[in-house]
Amino acid sequence: MSIKYVAVERMISVGLNPGIKFLARPVKKETISFDQIADRVQSHSSLTKADVYASFMQSLEEVTEELMEGNPVELGDYGIIYPVFSAKAMDTLEEVDASTISSPTLRFLFSNMLRKKMKTVDVVLDKSKDIKGIQ
Repeated sequence: MSIKYVAVERMISVGLNPGIKFLARPVKKETISFDQIADRVQSHSSLTKADVYASFMQSLEEVTEELMEGNPVELGDYGIIYPVFSAKAMDTLEEVDASTISSPTLRFLFSNMLRKKMKTVDVVLDKSKDIKGIQ
């Protein structure tokens, strides 16, 4: 397995040495659908595609409920997903209330196993792409 990359031209406008630069970018591939994943799980296990869908949908419901309560959720060897938000700094404790909170979102902390695997992945130049100009 390897991640393919292409070299692209970019206009860099910040830093000590701005201007046209060249850098590597991963080749964007087709997104793998949940349907495709369900097919793969079905072909490698005793679960049917319907079982995969049902377990994933119920898991999503349970994980969502816990996240909406503010609880981090460990997803086994995937990692941990947890809720975060931005907050405006106030001068006094009394000024801090729910109106000072914005941008609730989620963060995902990948497991050590996944991080270690990604460090070992090969990265190869995709010579089939003819990328020109600023991408």
